[in-house]
Amino acid sequence: MKQVVSLSIAIPILIYFNQSVNAQGLKGLDLGVSFVTGRNFYDKKYYDQPRLAPGWETNFKTNYLWSAGLWMEKHINPHLATMTEIRYVTEDVPENMLCQCSTMNEVLQTDEKHYWSMFGLGLRYYINPTSKIALFADAGGELDWLIAAREKRYFMNEHLTKKFLNWNALGYKRFMPSASLSLGVKWKRLTLSAGGMTNLCRAMTRSPGTYDQIVYPIKTGFFGKGFFVKTTFTLIKLR
Repeated sequence: MKQVVSLSIAIPILIYFNQSVNAQGLKGLDLGVSFVTGRNFYDKKYYDQPRLAPGWETNFKTNYLWSAGLWMEKHINPHLATMTEIRYVTEDVPENMLCQCSTMNEVLQTDEKHYWSMFGLGLRYYINPTSKIALFADAGGELDWLIAAREKRYFMNEHLTKKFLNWNALGYKRFMPSASLSLGVKWKRLTLSAGGMTNLCRAMTRSPGTYDQIVYPIKTGFFGKGFFVKTTFTLIKLR
């Protein structure tokens, strides 16, 4: 008798659970593409410098930031999923962010572009997974690697400029760990979210003497934070 009662309780629960999971196809693995735009804000620190020379900037913000990548979502249960993502990122920085330097016959223009690669891991929580329009919250961490920094230089006048692509990041350490939080909505294969990020520590430090074009070698470092808008589209559903 107890077995019959137990089955009469368990079977409806299992049926409901199965229907809930299948309501948005929450079984298996989803693969897709992602696109991100936003803006980052950086604080530059000059170590052991009680007074800064005129023109030495301490705060920077990007003119724009955009990113494209591939992501994977693995559902643990109807509410919870793990996220894995790799992305290519480029950002335009109006000021002389990495290199505060000049020479007699050339001056570095206040314009830089940074090219990054990113690997991220995170968790997603679906608030209403059975709805056609599902609400979710994302939390995760990522590791950014500065691939290269492009700079412009004046030669005598602004009509004679040259672009330089620096592959050693002007002597800076190129890895930057960060964390992010976001809220979003999912409809069928499409998601849209907005959130913010922050570095976990002051990163991209450069020790004195690591770059030969610095006349007065000074240890410097950056701390970044920012906001972003992200959209993803599911290309493949593995069930």
